[in-house]
Amino acid sequence: MAPGILSTWLMLGTVFAQEQAPPKALFVVDGAGGFFTCSNAYLRGAATIAPDVQVIPHLWSHGFRRYLADQMDQTHALRKGHDLASQITNWKNAHPGGKAWLLGHSAGCHVAIHAAANLPADCLEKTALLVPSCSTKADIQGALRASRLGVHVWYSESDWLVLGIVMKISGCGDDRSTSRAAGRFGFQPVPQNPADIELMRNRLRQYPWQRDHATLGHNGGHYGPYRAPFAQVVVLPILFSETID
Repeated sequence: MAPGILSTWLMLGTVFAQEQAPPKALFVVDGAGGFFTCSNAYLRGAATIAPDVQVIPHLWSHGFRRYLADQMDQTHALRKGHDLASQITNWKNAHPGGKAWLLGHSAGCHVAIHAAANLPADCLEKTALLVPSCSTKADIQGALRASRLGVHVWYSESDWLVLGIVMKISGCGDDRSTSRAAGRFGFQPVPQNPADIELMRNRLRQYPWQRDHATLGHNGGHYGPYRAPFAQVVVLPILFSETID
């Protein structure tokens, strides 16, 4: 084969392979208050380490700086979770073979959990929950079933302001009778049957804040999980890996 023909054939083969690569999307649910700080951080992070992944923020807040309404209105979170499930389903239907991930921060985790619970089993690659402001006993079984490579939770006992003092005032979004947030102490779900136990064992992974994370911009507070170095060095590599561990 002549060199010119060979190079053209290789180039066309590369283009064809790129066109056949499955589309990828990361759906991001920001925390309370109508800000897009988390989704913007992960948009930049994905552009750096996974440029083939489209980052899609989900709009769900009551409005700018309406923190308590976002945190306490569980009916609203449930409705927006259904909306997000429909958005993900429509994306999957429009992109056969496409891969979808889900990431929530703080009060946005309520919406993410409700969305995942309304998706088919193994619809998502992974779900990431960053310092969720739902209770330690929140029902995450639906999210575990929907996430074929697991639900990955980042929590910090050092988050004493938002998940400490503020939770004392508002209570957790799913259970206002308690201030023990999963984003501070990790999820401690109560299994209802052996299948629940097996699902948690196989698909729930939780990561406590460590002091050396401060070198990556995460000082243990509520907004550390979307500091650029931490997001790019810790969260995204775990989220986009092809294994659960």
